[in-house]
Amino acid sequence: MLVKLIRYLQANGIKKPYIYDPMVGGGTSRDVAEELELPFIVDDIHNGFDVVNDDFHDYGFDLTMLHYPYWRMIDYAADLPKELQYKDMSRMEWREFIEAVSHVNFKAAAHSRYVAVLVGDMAYKGGIKSIQREMSWPGQPVRHIIKVQHNAASFRKQYAGNFIPIVTEHLLLFRTDYKPGGEMWILVPASVRKIDVEKYISWKSAVKHVLKKMDAITPSAVFEAIKRQFPSKLQKTNTPEATIRRTLQELEAEGVIRRKMRGIYEVA
Repeated sequence: MLVKLIRYLQANGIKKPYIYDPMVGGGTSRDVAEELELPFIVDDIHNGFDVVNDDFHDYGFDLTMLHYPYWRMIDYAADLPKELQYKDMSRMEWREFIEAVSHVNFKAAAHSRYVAVLVGDMAYKGGIKSIQREMSWPGQPVRHIIKVQHNAASFRKQYAGNFIPIVTEHLLLFRTDYKPGGEMWILVPASVRKIDVEKYISWKSAVKHVLKKMDAITPSAVFEAIKRQFPSKLQKTNTPEATIRRTLQELEAEGVIRRKMRGIYEVA
């Protein structure tokens, strides 16, 4: 299915889509991107990554893949160290879970031109829990594919009476509406709402993005690039120059950039 999504993007003018998957699991997204020789970044809770609270690793993706846990059907973090288990979304209460899903959708839309969300519905006594119906949609839906959910729990259960099992899942592809200036329209159940996109893009992600096109990296050059591409970030801090200097120091400590001389850096 990921290959078909990539072909769709390529048919719409994105020849080498930049792929991001923060819930890579078994590694399908990585394998597909490597096979097609596409740029990609992947991560997962099993690497200690908290998709709700941690920074996404870059900005300017063409496609972000999101495959959320099926709430409490599977305990994804059971084999993780205890200090990481609290990051598992499947252990949240339902309303907290849906709010977290919507938050991650917004983060993805703030970082990516397209967002693909793969989710299933879950039966419980008296009804169903439907992630795709209750979550906020992060842009204009361009495809909604209902596919067979392989290895669905319903295949392995015996149901009394005339119960109809749930054996499908939803793949939704959204085109995001982000434009420089920090605002984007998203669809919330029963309403349309404008959100502040740059709330979901950290200073570190923004700075890492603008560094890609710089040979000599200086605080003043980064300031001008942020002013062009993320203007509202400058309006929300009284000390943008100090914030940029601190962010460059953090990126130097992480090995993303290295210092050539005082006040001048280069990509490591």
